Amino acid sequence: MTITAEKPTHAYTLDNGLQVILRQDHRTPGICASLFHKAGTDHEHANQRGLAYLAGGATFKDKDLERKIGATANGWIDYHLSAYSLEAPSAELATVLQLLAARMEPQTLSQERLDKGIKHACKLEESEPYFSSDYWITSTFEELIFPQARTVYKFGNVDDLARITVADVLSWHEEGYAPNNSILVIAGDIALDDVQPLIQHLFADLAPFEGFAPAEQPAHSFSGDERRLVQHLDTPLPRLQMAFNTPSLATPGAIGDIRALQVISALLTRGPQAWLPLRLSEDKHTLSSVISRLPAYRRNDDLFLLAVTLGVDTALSVQQVELEIKQLLGSLKTHALDAETLKYGQQQALESLEEQDTLEIQASILGNLAAIDLPWTLIDSEAGQIHNVTADDIQRVANTYFSPERLSVAHSLPRED
Repeated sequence: MTITAEKPTHAYTLDNGLQVILRQDHRTPGICASLFHKAGTDHEHANQRGLAYLAGGATFKDKDLERKIGATANGWIDYHLSAYSLEAPSAELATVLQLLAARMEPQTLSQERLDKGIKHACKLEESEPYFSSDYWITSTFEELIFPQARTVYKFGNVDDLARITVADVLSWHEEGYAPNNSILVIAGDIALDDVQPLIQHLFADLAPFEGFAPAEQPAHSFSGDERRLVQHLDTPLPRLQMAFNTPSLATPGAIGDIRALQVISALLTRGPQAWLPLRLSEDKHTLSSVISRLPAYRRNDDLFLLAVTLGVDTALSVQQVELEIKQLLGSLKTHALDAETLKYGQQQALESLEEQDTLEIQASILGNLAAIDLPWTLIDSEAGQIHNVTADDIQRVANTYFSPERLSVAHSLPRED
């Protein structure tokens, strides 16, 4: 990611197993400090779906103090981790670290508070399907994309949630939030001589936990034809999503393929010469939005997603747009890109990196890399790897991943009255 300024980065591990990554970025007088715990939804066992969500909600937060110091909080649960981030003025570093350290200390939880959390999670899980962004995929579509995975839930299995106890939540926290299962990342205007003693003081005495045995999702194999569904959702205009199964960054030997997919993504969706919608039959009137979502940090398989929303005045149907997009992808298989087109895709991919060059995104990338056991240095080698993508790489990757057996298609249509 670092393509505009040097950002010295230091990584080390405390005696209790806590991984620490410190990234100096002095462009603004702020910091982003994030805690990552390798305890996400993929780690839940079959009878505890929703436990990661409940534990995240029950873990310590002091919203009043966060507001007092001007901190912006962001917490999330993902397939492979649970995370909490605080972005604040660099002068509040000590308080931010105290708040984060308190999240790793032994927690307390009343039955009343757990009951409220379970009731809220069940309400969210049972709510009508929503579709607010091209980027997100519904649970039904995700199950189609990964047919060998378990049932997908938004927040948890309602029956499992009803059985989860206070002891379950506290045990999940003790094991999954232990220092030897966690990563602390601080990015921003920091001085190592100031921050390292604080970390030692606040985090070094936290007790590790030995024997955390999370469940893991299986890897998938793909054969046969593409998988398809039609869903009626709260969308004012028809949407098309095309998801191709790919490796993730954690897959050995896959980084080069993912860099090529980044260039393809940029070529299709970014800038004035983006193929979508420029090369569709109705040009700019065909689509009202177009995005791509790249494979990233899942432990096993991941996906490359193309999502488009039709324009209000287009005469094309979802089926016609799908066919034309398939034809464009097919051209990547059969014709090598010329030097000018390849350069355009690379430049747009690099501009995307520049747009992500914020403290919060830097901290997120560093924590995610560490959570899947990849070196933090990938954040700084990414730009060079994109520069090294060749036309042969593009053609090979297109032929490898844009195949029917790897494709799942969702037509999302407005709800019928």
